[in-house]
Amino acid sequence: MRHRLLPLLASPLLLAGCNPEPNPGPRIDLVGSTTPPLLSASRSSTVPADTFTTRVFAESRDTVNGPALTRLRITVDYFRNRNPYIYPNPFDPDRVPTEKEPLVYLDSLLPAGKRATVFQYTGGTRSTSGKETWTFQVEDTEGASNQRSYLLTLRNVDSLLTYHRYTLRLQAPLTRQSRSYLALSAGLALPAFALGPRTAQNRDSIDVVYLPLAAGARALAAPADPALTLSNWTTRRRTEFRTTTLDEAAFTAADSPPELLAAFAAGAPLTPSTNTGALVIGRTIAFRTASNKTGLIYVDAFPTAPRAAVQLRVRITK
Repeated sequence: MRHRLLPLLASPLLLAGCNPEPNPGPRIDLVGSTTPPLLSASRSSTVPADTFTTRVFAESRDTVNGPALTRLRITVDYFRNRNPYIYPNPFDPDRVPTEKEPLVYLDSLLPAGKRATVFQYTGGTRSTSGKETWTFQVEDTEGASNQRSYLLTLRNVDSLLTYHRYTLRLQAPLTRQSRSYLALSAGLALPAFALGPRTAQNRDSIDVVYLPLAAGARALAAPADPALTLSNWTTRRRTEFRTTTLDEAAFTAADSPPELLAAFAAGAPLTPSTNTGALVIGRTIAFRTASNKTGLIYVDAFPTAPRAAVQLRVRITK
């Protein structure tokens, strides 16, 4: 995942949004495009942990004398829950866990005097069936604000399985600022900017960090791994990794909680246990999270387009 502030574009843009502006505060719009693909409106999907790119354009009502912009905020409301759960039988919605607070994806103070900005990032959708509402809000020095939002809906055909599975990509950690962070149970990858001082609460859910090794190699590590320097993290979850001899067929055949537990129990301990060592295509890694969820990670590929990444297949107990 990545984000970047872009210079203002002089040519007209096709701007889209699904909310009317309720007050004469700053303008905010979502840029729609098919080439390159930019998401700006609600959609439904059947692809868990899919990726998308959104570009946000914001400016003061009066770009010469109007109040400057002060803050850009992105939040995600998950309904009902971002984490997988075993559906009650018979189904009772009152017994389904529900998210209490939105995830604050970005909370950024803008440079003083700035009256216009463009922000682009690549994010990931949920891996469990449900809805997520992405809201983009801009504020100015007079306290006025406006927002845009869209609704993403996932219909996961695997919802009734007794374990959770998904495929996702983690952007290669070319710099410390481009590290990817993963909450294994939710199948939710977060960029470094979603774990800053103003969004520190997100750190409590992170199980895995994708980090560089010498000579271009890559590894997965728990936040508690000694090789990581994570300043001011009060919670550094300890995920334990084990190496296995499982090939792709054996990984695919592990399709129940007892088999996932057995694969971890049969795995060979690593030193330290919080680091996988260099990742290799075709390797299967067993893991147990700090919340006692057990599963397998299969290293599927190292794609290079549209950006360098690792593609992982994950199976985890609910």
